[in-house]
Amino acid sequence: MQFSDMPNAPPRRAIAGAPRPWLTRLDGECAFPVDGGGLTVRACCNPCGKAVYCPPHAAIMRGPPALPTAELELEIIRFLERRR
Repeated sequence: MQFSDMPNAPPRRAIAGAPRPWLTRLDGECAFPVDGGGLTVRACCNPCGKAVYCPPHAAIMRGPPALPTAELELEIIRFLERRR
């Protein structure tokens, strides 16, 4: 089953303008895999300069913002104290 086959799947807008086989990408092209599997994986290939991914795919790959170290340590301490 693919994402697009799922019931109630939200509509997806295409980011990749002209995807190509991942191994044929050139320097400065987005490496984000858009479909396929194994040797048939196709990459986005949108221009991205010196970055690995184009801006829309970089936003996806970044994930949520990380907490500063001090806040993360406090969050861990609070979690451990709740477990007592």
